[in-house]
Amino acid sequence: MYLVSEKRRANLLQRLGIYTGFKRKKNGTFRIWVHALSVGEVRSALPFVQSLKKRKPYAHIVFTASTKTGFETAQELFGRGEDSLVSIGYFPFDFWGSILRVSKLIEPDLVCLIETDCWPGFLHYMKQQKIPVVLINARLSKRSLKGYLRMGRFSSLFFPSLAHIMAQTPLDTRRFKKAGVKETCLSTMGNIKFDQVPVDLDKPGITKLKTRFGIHSRDQVWIAGSTHGGEEKILLTAFASAKKKLPNLKLILAPRDPKRSKKLMGQIPSFHHPVLFSQLKPGRGDQDLILIDEMGLLAASYAICDLAFIGGSLLPLGGHNPLEPAMFGKPVLFGPHMTDFLEVADLLVDEKGALRVETAFQIQAGLEEILEDPVLAKQMGNACYRVFFGNAGAVERTIDKMEDLYFV
Repeated sequence: MYLVSEKRRANLLQRLGIYTGFKRKKNGTFRIWVHALSVGEVRSALPFVQSLKKRKPYAHIVFTASTKTGFETAQELFGRGEDSLVSIGYFPFDFWGSILRVSKLIEPDLVCLIETDCWPGFLHYMKQQKIPVVLINARLSKRSLKGYLRMGRFSSLFFPSLAHIMAQTPLDTRRFKKAGVKETCLSTMGNIKFDQVPVDLDKPGITKLKTRFGIHSRDQVWIAGSTHGGEEKILLTAFASAKKKLPNLKLILAPRDPKRSKKLMGQIPSFHHPVLFSQLKPGRGDQDLILIDEMGLLAASYAICDLAFIGGSLLPLGGHNPLEPAMFGKPVLFGPHMTDFLEVADLLVDEKGALRVETAFQIQAGLEEILEDPVLAKQMGNACYRVFFGNAGAVERTIDKMEDLYFV
């Protein structure tokens, strides 16, 4: 399967420990290996890495991702080459030879895993070498807990090899305890996603972005971000129905994989007047539906919307990060499947900044209710803004704990 996929072939040699690009550790260097699985975890890691570098400027940080998109996102966030905040590469396959080759190059003094991606071979090797491995921003879903419990004694290949687990919520901490983790190896730290750096976009920047998308003052803009196959049809049905009441409604659709945009174009009825962002002429405003087919554009684009929908949530895929629109004070809709961001989603709903929707009719009703009532839209947006800026601090608590345990 790995050889069939072009995307996976691109990092095959690196993940085997060949041509990694890592430089050998210099004598006397304190090296921290930070690992994140893919795009979501890489973005979550940004404030942690930035704070870690600020607090421990002497430390050399090596950052790895498992996927090509995660690696590219790391390059985008941390910089490339000599200007990079960290050394960036790929995490090895969980084969003994791959682990050995990469680990001997990096020679970490401490390993920080972000959220997930615990591999038994890797953890066993690190324990053997007496290198502490910390799981940061850790979460354990009800489903995952059941899976570990079903594994019985084989579950000892995972959590017992970790030096410490820093869980997002008290619920996650309780679940890790049920999975057999000792209380002395557990701490509740909060969610580092609340510490993500707000997108720096001033008024001229927002005006420029609106011009690029062809957005006019009369338009009402709905962004559906990080959508997956099977969701777009539901969203387009809701869009077509809502436009009957909201004639100036525009939809910016951003598939999780931007390369899907071109294929989606052929599946969208022509009466929607769809256009790819890459083919959109700046200032043109007669398009009802714009598909984002470029990486790295979505997060800033939430600044120009009136309402956001979070993809990966209408199907059981775990959802994506609702804090990206929340930081701009935008009302949010998402489906019932927000398990990867459960604490954040519940907070947004409890504070009346977001609505859970499940069907095309419910999405349509949510659009109409919010966009026809500017006061309600403002109240929801303000609630989202408060949630984003009122729950920060997990990064500093995490580094404080690491300092107590591992730093001199």
